[in-house]
Amino acid sequence: MPVPSSWDVLSGADSGPVVLGADFPVRRRAEAGFGDLASRIGGRYRFLQTRPPAAEPAAYVSSWVEGIRQARPPVLAVLGYRIGGVYAAAIAEGIAQWQPMPKVILFDPQFTSAELLCLEFQREISANSSLLGDDEIERARKVVMEISANPSGDVVDVAAEMIGSYLETVTPAFERAGLGGARGEASTRAFESYISWLSAADLIDPRAAWKGSTGIASSGYASLPGPGPVGRMIPFDVGHADLLRSEPVARAVLDLLESR
Repeated sequence: MPVPSSWDVLSGADSGPVVLGADFPVRRRAEAGFGDLASRIGGRYRFLQTRPPAAEPAAYVSSWVEGIRQARPPVLAVLGYRIGGVYAAAIAEGIAQWQPMPKVILFDPQFTSAELLCLEFQREISANSSLLGDDEIERARKVVMEISANPSGDVVDVAAEMIGSYLETVTPAFERAGLGGARGEASTRAFESYISWLSAADLIDPRAAWKGSTGIASSGYASLPGPGPVGRMIPFDVGHADLLRSEPVARAVLDLLESR
């Protein structure tokens, strides 16, 4: 099977059923990723993961789905981690246009929110705090406070404001530290791409696909209010950061993949 340019190969043989994973490989992330899960599932399945998109946010899903449509492998399941669960729903629905609906398996699924964007912004500022002056850190803190004071604001607008503030804050700091040019641009582009990934998910309604999905929940996962949009939740006594590297979780996923 030719590998679509919008997907990365994590493991598996060239033939056989395909399992897709929707996630964003964030720098400095302590949590396990789909590569960890794929290594524990074994080589029976061809495991692909979404490549960080180069397209405009509105075209993310269509670029991933089109890559799979051109290659036409039999897709058994689409997996999503955190916000990736939103994209997994849309990818599965797109693939269902020419084959049976793939299984949808979600890991600590969540929706995008202004609060989540604030948290990720704070993490990135903290990661670069050794390069920043007190006034720059304070300016970033004020941006978070202003956004937090109005959490109902449009997520896409919040993301644009956050990216602008980030560039204004870290660009001078990178230049002072001799990290300007291509190296600094690579760092800022990575953050912009991640924030765009988070905010674009707010344009997708995953609830129809989530109703027929299975959720895998870590011990620290707070389930969604009420009955929740996920069809079935399977809790595990494992921390969020280790969810995708847990052997019991891998066995449960393998059982789900092999069930009819």
